[in-house]
Amino acid sequence: MRKTLLLFSVLISFAGYSQTAKVDSVAVLILDRMSDVIGGLNSCSFKLNVSQDVTGDNGLEKKFSDDEVMFKGPDKMLVQLKGDDNHKGFWYNGKHLVYYSYTENNYSVLDVPSTIIETIDAVHDEYGVDFPASDFFYPTFADDILADFTSVTFLGRKTVDGQDCYHILADSKNQRVQLWISDDAMNLPLRFLVIYKDKPNSPQYMGVFSDWKINPDLPDALFDFNEPPLATEIVMLKKSNQ
Repeated sequence: MRKTLLLFSVLISFAGYSQTAKVDSVAVLILDRMSDVIGGLNSCSFKLNVSQDVTGDNGLEKKFSDDEVMFKGPDKMLVQLKGDDNHKGFWYNGKHLVYYSYTENNYSVLDVPSTIIETIDAVHDEYGVDFPASDFFYPTFADDILADFTSVTFLGRKTVDGQDCYHILADSKNQRVQLWISDDAMNLPLRFLVIYKDKPNSPQYMGVFSDWKINPDLPDALFDFNEPPLATEIVMLKKSNQ
């Protein structure tokens, strides 16, 4: 019965977009399944290896980052970002979001909304902060793909690092996105690639997931920031003031 209802909803979505976009119903079914699984989690953690093209004095330069993310319920998040140039973290406990720079030993406390998704939106809009792979945790992920891309195509089954997966391509005037989603009971994302066609030299952003843990027991204390010795509190500048 669950599969029948899910397929019915996918066909409705497909019919609604068929007049304006080229949409593969199999791709939508896979995206919906992935979103359903992620949306049903009580907690999770994963690692994400990121490579991205950044414009420098000599053109595009490849930057790398090893990220670790933990979510619990609707209101707790811990993000650790360790890149070529800096090491920083974010602690969110449902009341405050704390940004801390390990590199500079300073931190900032932000008043934010009471859920993870609302906080991610608010901090991005006000401070320009992007959280790794956060798009996958939006309940509207599949709908957003359909709304933002003129073509969504299922490219077949592939193998990534020895793991069977589904390969999906979403294309638009400004972006080209590829998704690799595990072909197993969980249908979790394995990697993604974004090509920004509207920017000079078409920079790329790739994320590779690893070490997924499903519904782990994460103590609440993990999401509370403990001020390190000699750390300095600073004021994070909003985008309008940068």
